[in-house]
Amino acid sequence: MSQNETKEYPMPSEESFFETLPDSISGFAEIKSLYTDGSRTEAIKQLASYFKVKAAERFFFNWQNVPQRMTEYNEIYPSAAKSHLKYAQDHTSDFSASTSWRLPFVNKAGKQMDAYAIRHLFRQHKAGDLAFSFFLSDKAEYLPYFTEHVKSLGSAYQAGTIELIEDGNGAYEAFRGGNRIENWVLAHHLFLASEKYSAEDQVLAMRMFLHHAEVLYHTNQSFNYGNHQTKGMVALAVISMMYPEFDTNKKYYDFAIAILGEHLEKEVNADGFQFERSFHYHVGDIDNYFRVYKLAQITGSPIPEAWSGKLKAMFSATLAIALPNKNAPVIQDDTDQPMATQNNLGEIMALGYALFPEPEYGYLAANHPSEEYYWLLGKADLENLQGKKSKKPTVKSTALESTGYYVFREGWKENDLYMLISTGVSKEKPDHQHGDVLGFQLFANGEMLMPNYQVRYPLPEFQFFKNSWVKNVALVDSIPQGQDWTGNQGGSGFGKFQTLPKALVSQWEPKGEIQAFRGSHDGYQTIGVNYGRTIYYFSGDFFLILDEFEGERAHEFYQNFQGNYSLEETPMIARANLANASGLDIIQLGDQISNAKISGNKGKNRITFQSISANKHRFTTIIKPYGKYEDRTSLPKSDGTMTVGEWQINKGSSQVMADSYVAEYIFKKDEMTFLVGMTEMTLGSQTFLSAIPADVLISTMDGKLEIKSFGEKEITLRSNGQDFTISALETLTLNPTQ
Repeated sequence: MSQNETKEYPMPSEESFFETLPDSISGFAEIKSLYTDGSRTEAIKQLASYFKVKAAERFFFNWQNVPQRMTEYNEIYPSAAKSHLKYAQDHTSDFSASTSWRLPFVNKAGKQMDAYAIRHLFRQHKAGDLAFSFFLSDKAEYLPYFTEHVKSLGSAYQAGTIELIEDGNGAYEAFRGGNRIENWVLAHHLFLASEKYSAEDQVLAMRMFLHHAEVLYHTNQSFNYGNHQTKGMVALAVISMMYPEFDTNKKYYDFAIAILGEHLEKEVNADGFQFERSFHYHVGDIDNYFRVYKLAQITGSPIPEAWSGKLKAMFSATLAIALPNKNAPVIQDDTDQPMATQNNLGEIMALGYALFPEPEYGYLAANHPSEEYYWLLGKADLENLQGKKSKKPTVKSTALESTGYYVFREGWKENDLYMLISTGVSKEKPDHQHGDVLGFQLFANGEMLMPNYQVRYPLPEFQFFKNSWVKNVALVDSIPQGQDWTGNQGGSGFGKFQTLPKALVSQWEPKGEIQAFRGSHDGYQTIGVNYGRTIYYFSGDFFLILDEFEGERAHEFYQNFQGNYSLEETPMIARANLANASGLDIIQLGDQISNAKISGNKGKNRITFQSISANKHRFTTIIKPYGKYEDRTSLPKSDGTMTVGEWQINKGSSQVMADSYVAEYIFKKDEMTFLVGMTEMTLGSQTFLSAIPADVLISTMDGKLEIKSFGEKEITLRSNGQDFTISALETLTLNPTQ
């Protein structure tokens, strides 16, 4: 956008603003006459008074209740005042009230402003802190500072001294303009509770809001994927609902709702998760749509019926990936708490419960919302949260298949086993994707044992912590999944991988004693290597990981696991012990491992297993959490058998009572036997042969023998000249006489 184009949507002068007051609104003709007749002060006073009355019923909270709510807020969040003051002081120390809005410039602290810093200035995310500190810390000077800030941007826009959209750092770019409005209207409604907020300042703020609406409307005429346009359209809808007098034909509102509806349709997957696959951006979009949906309820504005179903699906998807301790895993770009391995879930689910008071949402919802969300909820919402109905969710292993997240779940006790597998890459906007295709995260005994890490955009380690070396994935020749890295226009510190592997999920079995996931990706086909990962979940006990590679020539293959490990029996067992004496064993059943290396970066460590050089290799790995140190895995017995959890494991052929097996690995527990790579088995007096190595579960149910196949393809078992064909995940039931 050129400067001339920007000036096509100027901020109306005070005179033209009053001239355009619609006569259809009761009292506006008289206010216009006052202004025209030279009674400017009185006209401004009456207009401000009119909208101040309307504001009490057109926002998330009634400004008349601000003193009472500030007292409650201070009681519920005792550290809030100190936090708000710190952020407000940081902002006022860096920027004058009439600051520059264009690069290059040096701020008050003498720091040269870069793209990242000025984008945050444009967002005005400290405006709320100014208002809160005005009330909570008696910082009277923050009110005139805020109003001068608002005036300063308007003046810079008129003078053409702002960063433009075409620069990549535009002050009125949809996200920055929308985010600024979000923060300014909050501060505006808080300041309305003060007599020191003059009528003139109120009208100036109103003019700026409507000016933003005009710019946002004209610069977003076509749909663009991503949360930037979403944030701008949320602001446009909010302004329209705050000031319907200036949107009498609903131009702004209908347009914003239409564009947001398109975002909901295209960017919320069928399973309810946001299309960028990041928890951070999923929650961000819930926040966006909530603001419009809730304010529409408050103001009686029409909202499409589809919104309700989409919003509820977003909360249900959040529940589906929740950890047993009621937090959420870190998936893709998460930036709020660098190096954290979990996200707070209770605050966003509090919004879910406010809209949809489902007891399962109540189980995850916090009793109090976040400090920010407190001001989005009314008295009734807050009271409902205090007395919320709560029911432990019933969902266990489940999948968000269209988004590409698969969850193995033991249950909802805090110490229960949980694994999340990532398979997707956002087709339309892969900006926030990490090199974790077919990677997983593991939670057990109340701890994230194999994590992913949050990292903030401008930090120098951002690129490193998006790559495969800090994920629980398998690699070939030390080549991470993401290779082509690029920064974004404007140089804010944000960056992305241009290409990432495409995954194919070929099997998903979320039920039963043995549950299964099988997938592959094309990340190494350019060097002639096919790769696939199978994960078997031995319910409530451990995981078996099969990483299989097949290439045209010799390569070195790697298995990478995050955490702080020691090598107990190199390279048989790697162990992580936690402070509460719980821990995790990584057990390598295969014997073609040349090296096991412990390394790390920024205090985050990993262990990497390396194969011998070959054109074909399979890692056969058990991941076994334990709750007490005495439950750690013991080394194999002299006969080669070992016990992991409740299962006895044999390698090769084995005989158990009247039964015998020829398989790569044999897992035995009570009346169940799980065979990996079975080619022959004798069950009682009957022998079965398989032409291809097969993974099968054998169990006895009600006196009948059941054989369940876990292979990708159907298998044929031959016995006494008879063929028995079993499709993938199907069960063959045999009577004792068969």
